[in-house]
Amino acid sequence: MNFRSLSRFLSRFLSGPVRACRQGARRTSAWAVRRRGVVAHQFLRGASYGAGTTVVGLAAWWFRARYGG
Repeated sequence: MNFRSLSRFLSRFLSGPVRACRQGARRTSAWAVRRRGVVAHQFLRGASYGAGTTVVGLAAWWFRARYGG
């Protein structure tokens, strides 16, 4: 089997999964565009939770370092 026939075989064999992957990516990006406000809100919510957890963790660490524990 030479390179050209292998290339032809692979392009036919993979055309379905590649097409499905592209369609899935297109659908996902379209979903994100339609719901970008919700996506941005959830991102901000996660960042806030992360920042709050960091502050509480640092406060606990500072308290234990200062007062022993």
